[in-house]
Amino acid sequence: MRLTTKLSAFITFISVLAMVLMLVGCAFSVFWLTHQRVENRVQVLATEVDKVLLKQPPDALEAWLAPVLPVINAEQLSLYNGRQNVFTLSRHENQMLQHQKNRYIHFDIALMHQPGMRLQLTILDPAQTWLRSIPTTYTLAALMLVVLIMAVTLFITHRWLVRQWRGMEQLESRSASILSGARQLYRQKHADEWPPKASRAIDVLLSDLQEAGEQRVRIDTLIRTFAAQDGRTGLNNRLFFDSQLATLLEDQEDVGTHGVVMMIRFPELDTHDDSLGPVLVEEYLFNVVNMLSTFVMRYPGALLARYFRSDFAVLLPHRSLKEANSIADHLINAVDALPPMRMVNRDDFIHIGISAWHSGQTVPQVMENVEMATRRATLSGGNNWSNGAGNPLDAGRGSVRWRTLLENTLSRGGPRLYQKPAVDREGKVRHRVLLTRIFDGDKEVLSAEYMPLVQQLGMAENWDRQMVLRVAALSELWPEETLAIPVNIESLLKRPFIAWLHTMLLQCPKSQRKRFLFELAEGDVCQHISNLIPVFHALQAFGCRIAVNQAGLTVVSSAYIRQLPVELIKLDAGLVRNIERRTENQLFVRSLLDVCKPTGTQLYATGVRTHAEWQTLVGLGVEGGQGDFFSPSQPVNSNVKKYSQRYRF
Repeated sequence: MRLTTKLSAFITFISVLAMVLMLVGCAFSVFWLTHQRVENRVQVLATEVDKVLLKQPPDALEAWLAPVLPVINAEQLSLYNGRQNVFTLSRHENQMLQHQKNRYIHFDIALMHQPGMRLQLTILDPAQTWLRSIPTTYTLAALMLVVLIMAVTLFITHRWLVRQWRGMEQLESRSASILSGARQLYRQKHADEWPPKASRAIDVLLSDLQEAGEQRVRIDTLIRTFAAQDGRTGLNNRLFFDSQLATLLEDQEDVGTHGVVMMIRFPELDTHDDSLGPVLVEEYLFNVVNMLSTFVMRYPGALLARYFRSDFAVLLPHRSLKEANSIADHLINAVDALPPMRMVNRDDFIHIGISAWHSGQTVPQVMENVEMATRRATLSGGNNWSNGAGNPLDAGRGSVRWRTLLENTLSRGGPRLYQKPAVDREGKVRHRVLLTRIFDGDKEVLSAEYMPLVQQLGMAENWDRQMVLRVAALSELWPEETLAIPVNIESLLKRPFIAWLHTMLLQCPKSQRKRFLFELAEGDVCQHISNLIPVFHALQAFGCRIAVNQAGLTVVSSAYIRQLPVELIKLDAGLVRNIERRTENQLFVRSLLDVCKPTGTQLYATGVRTHAEWQTLVGLGVEGGQGDFFSPSQPVNSNVKKYSQRYRF
């Protein structure tokens, strides 16, 4: 029951009760005073009769008592000497005393000066006649008028109070919504909010908070840009590139992570820097960057960065040299699409160095190999590419082999499942991230290597359906575990998958749905935020939880945190690596925490490897983390009823 209803009912009840008590008290007072008056009259009459009997016989009483009886509404007067009736006087011949006993009051008074004599008087009860009298009519009319005035006053007061209380309720409702984080929806006040000054104060504070929030988002974006972006081209910078490469080289899963690094050099940028002038050089650089960005976007997972002046580096995880050589040929052919520039030699325009890398190497080793390859390509002259020394020319896997391998994996029940716990500051497991690997006949392959191909081959929806069903089955075996499910963005953008997911979730009990944590990459969320808003709200309505991973991998606005019901945000492993020595990453984490604080979103770290990293993250305010520091990935065993729920560090 709302406050307005409660207060209205209470005030109405109190007012009606007061009116009833007043009416009852008035009626009681009237009847009591009437009876007191009758008793006084009877007492005076008995005194007078007693005085008359001292001088006259009883028969002489009739002469002066006959006109007195109607005045006092007496019906019958009798004198008794002992039991003998010596005198009787009645107003009416046909009396109804015996048939209407409740209508009359009987008095029996002993006379003081006449020993043994008693006066018996029967008087009409004034309560029986009061309602029919003219004074009563006036009294009732006045009383009804008073009641009517009180009722009208009560009604007007009630309406006024209801209006004020409704304004208080609206203010309270808006305040509660603001406290819960829905500040944008309840920024504008209602016209009837009360008290008005408090409402205006909230409006002013909300306006200031919105401005501060927008400023905080801009600062967060600037920090991201400062930490990861080249100021001149808008691409990733050298620091960010080396950090991502180092993260991949330190293979925490120990399954032979590999890939290729390409160094793309445009010597014309340095040669004509002074002769062309700053305007033409900037136009020239813009065309080159636009061409490279468009080209690299064709390859999922690839990372493009401006490494040094006219050198651009491309990181291709889980790619073979054969694939890299083909990409280099296509890139050289793409140069022909650039607009013509004067004083530019198109025949000696681009030089590409290629070097393969694998887990266990260091960043200087890899970059030295690719630098040497770039120098050989430059010395060879013309638009060409060169492989680094010691690179094995592996054949890799073709698309046909990949399709066959992935289809066989789906038909045989899906990939192998691994789990990695995510723990809070106290070491308690909050959820477990489910990772996948497939076996190609020789070794296990990480999801980062084959998931881009799953998307390219149009198998993402079937892949995600199988994963969700397997996770739902596991959650029934582990009723105490919250399981994180990585989902492809392509699946969530398709209506058939969303309809199937809703049907599947309806078949699960609510207690089970609360333990589903869907994970998506930050870059995908920001790119498709308008399409994901209804999807995320629908999942929240089912009781499911949502997490965003790879935070900080791309330069995006953090405004999505306030627009989407996101429970967790996970920092990219590249930001966590050696964070105790990288102040720019610490600054980014602090900024992201400030953005998350108003919404209650928690920040977790991924790829935590050392105690120093974890202590730094805890000091910054991170709520939890996952990585080899806590526990490596472990194969999922459905026979295990309960994994460890607490880790010491």
